Amino acid sequence: MAEATARLSFKDVRASVRRMQNEGEKLIGRLRRDARALSTRSRRDVTALVGDARKLQTDLRKRAEKAIQELEARRTRIVATLEQQATRVVETVVTRLNVASRDDIAQLRKRIADLERRVDALAKEKAA
Repeated sequence: MAEATARLSFKDVRASVRRMQNEGEKLIGRLRRDARALSTRSRRDVTALVGDARKLQTDLRKRAEKAIQELEARRTRIVATLEQQATRVVETVVTRLNVASRDDIAQLRKRIADLERRVDALAKEKAA
């Protein structure tokens, strides 16, 4: 078995190197094009992401403000309901304790003032 060694001529080696150089240049050209396309696409993607983030921020802010307004409205309704219930309870307790109301006290003061005037008038009549 004799080994067969194939020898390439200088011309064949040179042609092979030229083909490799051409293929390398083509590959580098494709890499540059792909890199530019990726760079442009990446900028667009980043710009789109920033826009989406701003929209999301605005949407979240609006939702939060709406939730705060709803909570404030609920709080107002709850406080009003509690005040009504407390008023009813106090009125019931005052009625059961048979305590005079403001109106009752005002009427009594008026009657006392009238009586004091009458007494003063009677005292003046007796003195005269």
